[in-house]
Amino acid sequence: MKGIALLTGIIGAAVLVSAFCAFGPGRADATEEQVVVIAPVQPAYARQIDVAFEGGRARVGLLDKEAAMEFAERQPLSIQLERKPERIVVAGVPDGVFQGTSGGVEAPVIGDVVLDVQAKEVYICCRDMDASDGRVLLGHVTSGIEPLSRMDGAFEAFAMAAEDL
Repeated sequence: MKGIALLTGIIGAAVLVSAFCAFGPGRADATEEQVVVIAPVQPAYARQIDVAFEGGRARVGLLDKEAAMEFAERQPLSIQLERKPERIVVAGVPDGVFQGTSGGVEAPVIGDVVLDVQAKEVYICCRDMDASDGRVLLGHVTSGIEPLSRMDGAFEAFAMAAEDL
């Protein structure tokens, strides 16, 4: 009997504390609905790169990762891109970039810039992909993914640090 009384007391105290937190001093009336908005967290990009190509422009935010920063340090530069199913591949990436790089299990989304250690490719995703071993997220196309996705075959692009424009 003592146990039931104690349990009832604890439950009553919890209800009282909850009511005070929800409707206590400075709170809204019990009939007013409260809405909490949670905004998605945007990653902090270490560098912004502008990419110009025959079909338009794009901006790429690069994360603070060694491979991404190495690319950012080489700006401005001309790069060869090739539109393949599901992705746009950066041509001519030296094999040394992939050696000694450990990738995680990433599920890239449209616009992600990915270093794929197993496929030995750096690419921009044109559709959401399943998780797979050996991927390193380097950044994201923050604007201009639509014109990039419409490109066909091999094409040349010019990349430069966004602050240089």
